[in-house]
Amino acid sequence: HNSRNLCTQRVKMFHRVLPATATLARAFSTSVPASALTKPQLQLFGIEGRYAHALYSAASKQGSLEAVEKELKQVRDRAKTDAAFSAFLENPISSRKEKAAAVRKLMSKASPLTSNFFGVLAENNRLDMTQEIVGAFEQLMSSHRHEVMCQVTSAEPLDAKALKSLTDALQGFAKQGEVLKIKSVVDPRIRGGLVLDIGDRHVDMSIATRVKKIAQLLRQPL
Repeated sequence: HNSRNLCTQRVKMFHRVLPATATLARAFSTSVPASALTKPQLQLFGIEGRYAHALYSAASKQGSLEAVEKELKQVRDRAKTDAAFSAFLENPISSRKEKAAAVRKLMSKASPLTSNFFGVLAENNRLDMTQEIVGAFEQLMSSHRHEVMCQVTSAEPLDAKALKSLTDALQGFAKQGEVLKIKSVVDPRIRGGLVLDIGDRHVDMSIATRVKKIAQLLRQPL
């Protein structure tokens, strides 16, 4: 109960950080013509995609893509580790004006672009989509850097030597100018071997799949 009360108190603190009369500049209004937006190679859809594209365009024009990306990651990481902050973002009861005022204070150390962006999210009642929007922005940045995402799934953690050898071998999947970005995932259910997901390609070399295929062959009539 004490931890719950502490969390509740901190959530209330987030709502009191600025007077409710504070206003935010709308930096991402729909008045900007589509032709004026800087479009990345990757096109995302949905609400999170639209917000991510708007922020990407504004940051690109200011030459601050990497700086904004870093600030977004800080917000995302805080939401994962700070229960009160996460509750504040998800709270459907607080008014838009209260959230906008609180966000203005919380983002006081962030760049004006990031601060205004979260102010717009608050005014549009979209703070609860922070994680999804940050994820969408990271996808745009990955495309901007010509990164090819590669997830390597193994039954046990790969040591540094094995991971380096695998990375070197996988470089052949990347086209000229592309950068292979490896993500190692452990899933004991595959029993052994590897499962590779490179871009839109899926390569299953797991023992579990081999066993499944053998079992299917054995069930077939002779």
